[in-house]
Amino acid sequence: MPSPEKGKARAACGNPPTDSPAGVYKPRRARSSPLFRLVQDHFTDLHAVYEDRFAHIYGDWRPVVREVANKFLACGILDHGFARVRCDSCAHEYLLAFSCKCRYFCPSCHAKRLALWTLWLEETLFSAVPQRQVVLTIPKRLRTWCLHRRKLLGDIARVAAKSNHCGSNDHP
Repeated sequence: MPSPEKGKARAACGNPPTDSPAGVYKPRRARSSPLFRLVQDHFTDLHAVYEDRFAHIYGDWRPVVREVANKFLACGILDHGFARVRCDSCAHEYLLAFSCKCRYFCPSCHAKRLALWTLWLEETLFSAVPQRQVVLTIPKRLRTWCLHRRKLLGDIARVAAKSNHCGSNDHP
């Protein structure tokens, strides 16, 4: 994993110095994604009509929405900042654009965080222990459904127990 060093990031590929790099880094093309184009083209329009058309249903416009959208529009774009990554052994260099780190909105950043979380789950949470405690929480929007449909609550608990059992190391 590259680590910053005086404005530069360095990486060791483990290959002897050669004229051509062992692997080719292919940056994602953020501007060509449909979500990027949608946010870029229509976000200001949504913000302009939100108060009249959607606030009574979904609540007031939160300031964090604009922050997340602006970060998303800058994510993966070299113009908004980058790190230079250099292999110590072969001296190959490339530019790595900064990411927005916005979970749940940016598909690229969310996928990375999800992969890191999955690795943490496997190494830490699902390590071999004699017993464990699991707490199931239900999103607020689903709680009213469960209040009046008790069978649904039982179904959710059974699915959670089954998925927890499948994810444990004890399962055959």
